[in-house]
Amino acid sequence: MGENNWGCVKQTAAGCGCLVVAAVALPLIMAGMILVPMNRAVEARTELEATYGTQDAYVPPASGAPSPDRIGAFLEVRRTLTGTCQDFWDAEHAVADLETLEDQKEEVSATTAIKQVVSAMRPMMGMGTLVSHFFETRNLALASAGMGLGEFTYLYVLAYGDEIVDPSYELQVFGPGATNSRVRGVLRTMLRNQLEQLLHVGGSEEAIALLKAEVEALEKDDSRVPWQDGLPPEIEEALAPFRQELDGLFCGATSPLELMINEKSALSIEMR
Repeated sequence: MGENNWGCVKQTAAGCGCLVVAAVALPLIMAGMILVPMNRAVEARTELEATYGTQDAYVPPASGAPSPDRIGAFLEVRRTLTGTCQDFWDAEHAVADLETLEDQKEEVSATTAIKQVVSAMRPMMGMGTLVSHFFETRNLALASAGMGLGEFTYLYVLAYGDEIVDPSYELQVFGPGATNSRVRGVLRTMLRNQLEQLLHVGGSEEAIALLKAEVEALEKDDSRVPWQDGLPPEIEEALAPFRQELDGLFCGATSPLELMINEKSALSIEMR
């Protein structure tokens, strides 16, 4: 009898030991899954900045219109990022499911509620890893396309300005859209620098007046994004041949992350 009891004690101790190991190891594994790609993303961003300058250092063409090869490079990055889109939508839908469950809490059984919560939480559990992977993918795609984050930011706003100003989607996880106050400040700096360049090269009076009016509008309203009332004809014409593919590659679920700067602090996301 004593031997049996001792055997039970040993089995219990072994089980507890496994639980302790799991409790210690699991957070470390999860942290590694998040930090390793995030650190790689930071390294890639550092290399991008060394090659192309910081996000706010980019100066748009004097005309404002991107050339076909630069739009092509932008599309190359967007094609790469489409692989991450559905995972972020899954997380968005999970949050929506939890909110629906909260509204129906008196109409469903406890067992059903628990199953729905577990099912809805599953996509959320991997969010840290997903965000790390997104930044790594974006930065490596930019390097591969020969594009800095500043140029990507400028082209993103030109291509998707309507979705930024008036989103056709409602996001729960990261917020309503692609630009926060820092990014809008970066965009104001870009257009100021563009205006200086246009004046330097002797642009037409009409082009100078149009750009100057937009810069003044941006400075008066810090919630404004460039050309939100309509793109200048030259920019519209430059984008027109690519419009269908541009629209098809837009992802509302990742838009709040697209123009953000990833930092060493891993899970921190720029706040509005």
